[in-house]
Amino acid sequence: MLRISATLACLLFLAQGARAQIDFTPTIEKYMSYGAEFSTVNFKNDKRSVSMEVPRKWACRGDATRLQFTPPEQNFAEGVVQAAPPTRTRVLDDATLKALEAQVIDSLPPGSQGIKVLTRMENPLIVDQSVSCEFIVSYQALGQTFQRCVTFLNCPDAQIIFRFTAPKATFDNLNSAFRRSVASWRVVEPPGAAPMTAAK
Repeated sequence: MLRISATLACLLFLAQGARAQIDFTPTIEKYMSYGAEFSTVNFKNDKRSVSMEVPRKWACRGDATRLQFTPPEQNFAEGVVQAAPPTRTRVLDDATLKALEAQVIDSLPPGSQGIKVLTRMENPLIVDQSVSCEFIVSYQALGQTFQRCVTFLNCPDAQIIFRFTAPKATFDNLNSAFRRSVASWRVVEPPGAAPMTAAK
């Protein structure tokens, strides 16, 4: 499980009402630690700066609407973080879960075959009153089998969607690296305010 405080999640990802939106346009900063090079990605949420660790040796790029993470020498593998309009749903009832599952399936590449929902986990992100749900699906495309993990986080002002896709043979290790990266996110407040970090 990833454990992120409600304050962090809502300040990190969400628009401030209708007046401000997350700008995912990334700024990459590199640093050395114990002789190895690491990277962080920074972007803006209103007046705050948001940062997260990029999995080592992965590439990160994006624009105002999303971040994209790609591991080295791995074809067809990528992680994406996006924000969507908020949902009024505050409980994970059967109708909500079925609708989210259908959304995951609809997001698969056109012509995908052999689609299977492998797992469904409620509240994999611990965010106080904000509910989340994670789906892992398997499908066949381009002559091989892929797996995709999609996590929906329903905060008051936006729905945050984390998505990672990779060929089945490499999915587990790469998806674990992507999830660790998500858990590293921190908000840097404007000067004079104390920074907030993800709960351990």
